Amino acid sequence: MKTAAKREPAQRKLPYEKQKSARTSQKQTKSRNVGRKHPTDACQSPTSPTPSLSATSSSTSSSSLSSAPSSSSLPLETARDLFLEFLHKTYPNITPRHEYDIVTLGTTRIPGTTEEVLAWVDEQMQYDIDDLGSREAVLDNARRALEPVVVVTGRKPRGAQDHAHIRPLPDSNYSIRLFPGNPYNQEYCMDIVDNATKQAVNSPFEFDLWVVPNPCAPWLSMPAGCVRSLERNFGISRNDILPGEEKWLLRDGQTCLLKRPGKRDVQFTVPIRKRFQPVNIYDVDILDFPAEE
Repeated sequence: MKTAAKREPAQRKLPYEKQKSARTSQKQTKSRNVGRKHPTDACQSPTSPTPSLSATSSSTSSSSLSSAPSSSSLPLETARDLFLEFLHKTYPNITPRHEYDIVTLGTTRIPGTTEEVLAWVDEQMQYDIDDLGSREAVLDNARRALEPVVVVTGRKPRGAQDHAHIRPLPDSNYSIRLFPGNPYNQEYCMDIVDNATKQAVNSPFEFDLWVVPNPCAPWLSMPAGCVRSLERNFGISRNDILPGEEKWLLRDGQTCLLKRPGKRDVQFTVPIRKRFQPVNIYDVDILDFPAEE
């Protein structure tokens, strides 16, 4: 009498673990690049070999950066505040003449001299005057566009008024910094800071950033996925990203895995902020079971 062979339980593989089979690794890596015009720009699958370092820090400092004090209040800013900050940073020699200058130059980078930039703004304003019928109508539109209160995701911390969490990266001259984005969308941002200069830098070494299942409850989490920087997602090539402006968009509570060639992986979890207003999806009575035991 024949008996059915006992099936051995398949060993579970995490998507960011290296596979034993070179054939499987090659097949999976190839499938990730299907349909991409520039495969080299895509995040490299952790199942494939990682490349060697293309850049290293010249700093020998091993000092760590401390976390700035947190603030429970949400800073309220208007669009005018945000646009003026961008304008002064991008065009330090230009003083806005009116609200239309603030709206236009507060959202756009235009190369050229001060005279050339202002001439371009005047040309854009004339187009809007032709559409709306008068200069007064255009300026009124600009004034109303600057009034709303806004919350920004992606702005780098400006000092003590913007809190951030900074932790040194082991076996490195850099630190990982997490800073809040829009709390209503549960958005957080990550960037990399040079320990010696205390300044943000753009991808100073080769790495892949993965969002992975929560280690406390991996059966509830979404599948792992590779995260590219916001700038790369918007189609900006690595060489065209302004110095220190590269950032990665994360969400409150996400667990992330930073993989570096030749070094130990680094794992961290994004802080979860308290909601400003509780969200009641359903009108129900709540049974208060313990969250942990």
